[in-house]
Amino acid sequence: MEHHDVKSLIFKVGHEEYGVHISQVISIEQMQAITPYPNRPPHVLGVTTIRNVVTPVVDLRSALMGKTLSTDDARLVVVQVSNKAIGLVVDAATDVLDIAPDTIQHPTLMESQNVSYLKGVSMQGERLIILLDIEKLLEDTSNLDELKEIKDSSQLQMA
Repeated sequence: MEHHDVKSLIFKVGHEEYGVHISQVISIEQMQAITPYPNRPPHVLGVTTIRNVVTPVVDLRSALMGKTLSTDDARLVVVQVSNKAIGLVVDAATDVLDIAPDTIQHPTLMESQNVSYLKGVSMQGERLIILLDIEKLLEDTSNLDELKEIKDSSQLQMA
């Protein structure tokens, strides 16, 4: 079996770097006006229109950090989840990396709790990149709270 590199879009939320498989990414947009709506789930800011498609917007920053820093660099990473487009507010979309499978580690926490949306953690030089399955992460917004707890507990230490 050949091991192909995983082409991932890397984005920053706070000081952490996350990667999502490029196949899950539709586009990267500048921040734009977001219209809130009532009774929306936590971390959902509202909706915006991107290329004539009404797109829900999830604030990954509030989900992962519990607070939102308004930055000019903030980007909307539009991802495909269950055939729907969802916009993710991130601090910056930095680059696309080819991540070799043999650089991906699975921290002890992931094995003990079987966190389906964490694909692993990859060291790229000095950079630690947390690889997410964005579809699994977003299919249940409570996963966002769980991801924040995992990050906060800093149990993402390498085994």
